[in-house]
Amino acid sequence: MTFVEREVDRVKQRTILLIDDEPEFIRPLKDALEHEGHKVLTASTGEEALDTLESNKVDFVTVDIMMPPGDSLETEVYSHETGILLCEEIRDRFPSLDVFCISVVTDKETIRYIQDLGVRFLRKGETPLRKILDMIASRLTGIAYSSDDPRRKHR
Repeated sequence: MTFVEREVDRVKQRTILLIDDEPEFIRPLKDALEHEGHKVLTASTGEEALDTLESNKVDFVTVDIMMPPGDSLETEVYSHETGILLCEEIRDRFPSLDVFCISVVTDKETIRYIQDLGVRFLRKGETPLRKILDMIASRLTGIAYSSDDPRRKHR
């Protein structure tokens, strides 16, 4: 077994929370992460996400920025504000948690603000699934992965 294969096995069964109100986006990512051996939790609102984070040991989170308002987040409109408030809340409550934002948002100020929170931004629909998986694996292990690396063990 190679070093990279051992490291992939080492992060097996990490818990990842996917926060998105679009099941058609979450499903392929959830299936792929489970196929790689991770436990995957999902939430479709900010309130559900915060409840899930409070009641589970989560190792990694992805957040959509464009989400409907939730009771615990102080916004009333379906907009990027919901996801930004959620990112801020996650950062405040769980500062060591690794967070990626995967969204269709194109506003440069919004993206810069998210990145200033320490959240990695990926464009939904433009970032291939395999690249998202590689980036998550890299964050969980600290090792740079590439889907075309022949040492990478695909599950």
